[in-house]
Amino acid sequence: MDATLDLVATVGLLKTTISKISRQAECSPGIVYHHFNSKDDIVNLLYEVVLDEMTTYVVKGYDTDEPFLTRFKRFWIRIYEYHLSHPKNAVFFEQFKNSSYYTPAMEAVSAKYLQVYADMFEADAAAKHMASYPLEVIQALTWDVAKNLARVHAKQGIRFDDDTLNEIAERSCKSVSL
Repeated sequence: MDATLDLVATVGLLKTTISKISRQAECSPGIVYHHFNSKDDIVNLLYEVVLDEMTTYVVKGYDTDEPFLTRFKRFWIRIYEYHLSHPKNAVFFEQFKNSSYYTPAMEAVSAKYLQVYADMFEADAAAKHMASYPLEVIQALTWDVAKNLARVHAKQGIRFDDDTLNEIAERSCKSVSL
């Protein structure tokens, strides 16, 4: 898995092959084929592992007893932190979602994880803390902003002090709050 992440980050998902994976992992292709039937199996499993890890990290500490803006801002910052601290996962995730690997079956896997977020936000929308936008709109207005800023930070070296990052997070979160 680590070898695949490394390769996707350097050569891209489409140019990552079983041969390259085995060289990167310092094992024979036979060992890789012993555990996986194909590159598709590796890539699909890796997507699920990354998605699960990211979701677990991001929702940790989401306390429904806290005021909406406080917890949603923490959620936003955790998305930013995850993407900043896991750049290979972020690259893999984006390439996977924009490739032919993102099949209806894998979209169903994504939907399972997105439901975790939808469930979190449903009560907030019902309590009139948050707009009842479709989840994709909430994602575009908030966590896509966090992911993109983490990418800018990582690639262009633009750093945000804590106050600036908190202000950006708050403004982004207010875009969906009532």
